[in-house]
Amino acid sequence: MLNGPEHQPIVSLERFYEVASEGHPAEIDALLARFPASARIRDPIAIGLRAMKSVTGGDIPGGLALLKRAVGHCEGSVRQYLLELLIPLLFSTHQIDAAEEALDEVTDEVAELRPAFAALRAVIAARKGNDTASAWFAREALATGRGVDNPIIVGKVLQRTAMAAFYREDFEEAQDRALESARWHERLESHRNAARSYSILYVIAHDLVGDADVARYYARRMTMSAHLAEDRSLENWGVLAQLDVAAEAGDERRLTSLRGRLLANPLNEQYYRERFQYMIADVLSQGWSGRFDAVRVALTSLRNVQDLSLAERSLCDALLAVVALSVWHTDLARRLARRTISQTVERSGKEALFDARRRRLARILAAAVCLVIGDTVRGRRALSRAADPEQIFAGIIDVHGMDESRTPPVMLGYAKFLNEACRAASSARPRHGLTVAELEILNALPAGLTLAAIASTLGKSKKTVERQVGNIYAKLQVGNRAQAIQRARDLGIYS
Repeated sequence: MLNGPEHQPIVSLERFYEVASEGHPAEIDALLARFPASARIRDPIAIGLRAMKSVTGGDIPGGLALLKRAVGHCEGSVRQYLLELLIPLLFSTHQIDAAEEALDEVTDEVAELRPAFAALRAVIAARKGNDTASAWFAREALATGRGVDNPIIVGKVLQRTAMAAFYREDFEEAQDRALESARWHERLESHRNAARSYSILYVIAHDLVGDADVARYYARRMTMSAHLAEDRSLENWGVLAQLDVAAEAGDERRLTSLRGRLLANPLNEQYYRERFQYMIADVLSQGWSGRFDAVRVALTSLRNVQDLSLAERSLCDALLAVVALSVWHTDLARRLARRTISQTVERSGKEALFDARRRRLARILAAAVCLVIGDTVRGRRALSRAADPEQIFAGIIDVHGMDESRTPPVMLGYAKFLNEACRAASSARPRHGLTVAELEILNALPAGLTLAAIASTLGKSKKTVERQVGNIYAKLQVGNRAQAIQRARDLGIYS
């Protein structure tokens, strides 16, 4: 608690914590106005208020710096309340070790904060892979938190135990806790915390369940709650989530509108992996319009970003394979597709939901490229039940692309991208659709050589030649060698 000139509290710790947790700029400004100008740059609580104002305004690095400074210049109860605000920010910016070190500085002198700190320990333990400890801390937090006479603490415990369950991959519990937390915070009109709870529900609906309608609903709730809280950073995250859903659904009108909102409120490039999502949505949009040269430049630049995960690089490779397909550069398309397939084999152990989803998207796209260019065996093999559990895509992809009428909503934007590339390729590819390697074999057929002899002459394996002959028959729509030779003559291939 702070003291004024007459040793009266300027702001109680409880009121400071309530306003800082809510993060509403107007309320923060009202409290800051009580401090003399000189105190606003040296008093830990005033600095803490300024920090939370920076965070809600989108300047997360600035807010973190201020909170660290405030924590370093105080002790006792004030320090504990500031640590409770600092640790979640460290975690959300992927500074897990720093968050754990800050937790080591926590004491038990503020009884009502104990459940909130226990919930933070549950989150960090789960994030570091210690599920047993995480579950224990979560139970402790819930058992003690529900008895605290502070609705903000109760809401934070619900939200953080939801996040801990999410990282433990107990998604059913995570969903239940997050929904309870969102409703709790809405009753309190704690819109910023409601937005965070909706973000958990969005990720589960989008990346795990794959339900576009539910994901869109939670993304909108997140955006609306963040807007009511005047938290620009969280609002951006919600708009970006909606952008992602619109891009996947192939909804160009909606995507254009959402992109305009993001351009009016520039993305924070350092946090929440915003830049990758935005760029992929932009790539899909340009592909729908056939601007594949611009797509190639954007994807090449994006793939070279150092912080990308393997799944994100694989998605870039798969999209680049589609770009190569658009100009019928089949050798490059094949190399990129094969590299993507090798990079997207099923992972053992835990994997971030967004990475697992992007890995599946990349594999399906790469398989589609293989099927379009005639690498049928590899394409079919890539569409195993691990990547395509219900074998939906195995039945809707052929040499012409992907059947959009049967494509799931979460993949429709990618189907449109692929099909536009196939349309562009129709003017660049030979009418017969044969690759250079297949033409080489077709030209050898009239000589009457066996497939084994052709393989030996061309320096290929017999199995490869047999596969390519099958591709030739399929593309020329014939059933045997004689028909293939006649069809080639009709097309002028032998002229």
